Amino acid sequence: MMRVQITETNEIKELTLIDPKTGVDYVQDFIGNYDALADGQFTWNEGAGAFLAEQDTFSWWSQVIEDQKALDERIAELKESHDSEDVDAVVNAAADVDLENLAASVNKALDEEFGVTEGK
Repeated sequence: MMRVQITETNEIKELTLIDPKTGVDYVQDFIGNYDALADGQFTWNEGAGAFLAEQDTFSWWSQVIEDQKALDERIAELKESHDSEDVDAVVNAAADVDLENLAASVNKALDEEFGVTEGK
């Protein structure tokens, strides 16, 4: 879990991203891999024990993380019924896009290769 204090309101909110295979929350690694912990989008506030971020930044990341959660779950489900290497190959081929478009791009490729998931 990543605690985030919204700069405009001082409200504390949380971001989480749980790996469905391991149960590990990797939200800070996910955000950090895109340099958002180093480029000023999030700054550590020792006093609050939370990262500081503007509401727009938090909202953007919250949406990307929700999209990634759903994608992670779908990938995990597909790997139960299809060869993991085949699923990974489709994911990797579709992943060279901007982060905010990643889940949609990968989902489209997964739809084309494995069919549309029920409820999607």
